Amino acid sequence: MHFSHCTGQPGLFNLGFRHFHYIKPERNLTSLSLLRVKKKKKKKMTTVPGQLVWEIVKRNNSFLVKQFGRGTQSIEFSKEPNNLYNLNSFKYSGLANKKTVTVQPAGKDQSVLLATTKTKKQNKPAALVHKSVMKKEFRRMAKAVQNQVADNYYRPDLKKAALARLSVVHKSLKVAKSGVKKRNRQA
Repeated sequence: MHFSHCTGQPGLFNLGFRHFHYIKPERNLTSLSLLRVKKKKKKKMTTVPGQLVWEIVKRNNSFLVKQFGRGTQSIEFSKEPNNLYNLNSFKYSGLANKKTVTVQPAGKDQSVLLATTKTKKQNKPAALVHKSVMKKEFRRMAKAVQNQVADNYYRPDLKKAALARLSVVHKSLKVAKSGVKKRNRQA
């Protein structure tokens, strides 16, 4: 039996998306064992390790802000997204880490956005971030942040930073809502 008329190659025939190979029959083989399926493997994109990314971007990137103090002291800040303390370090970097946490104001009302990155979706930017909007009182929001960051073993080292950022964002929303109090200078 020869199937070269289907594909042009002897011993190979095509049924849609799979290629089947014809095996020379032996004495004790059934008809089902005559065909062997040859599957194509999907090529996965490789991701770059976080340490390598950090070594590339730690001294020179567009988010870097350098503040010079007295003498030779200098402080390096970073304006990158997903950086809780805005410090230029590997621990808080939103560029070099696969797991990042963001706490920021969500809108005009007193809502706070908690966003975490998904580790399985690194090659799909549209589905990379998991966002949740919190409109509760501060204690409930703090408990939700603690559950999401530390208790689920997502990034327990960022628990303190996430709660500090939540406190600052919540306080800024309170001031923005009530407005700045004016002093009466006539009294």
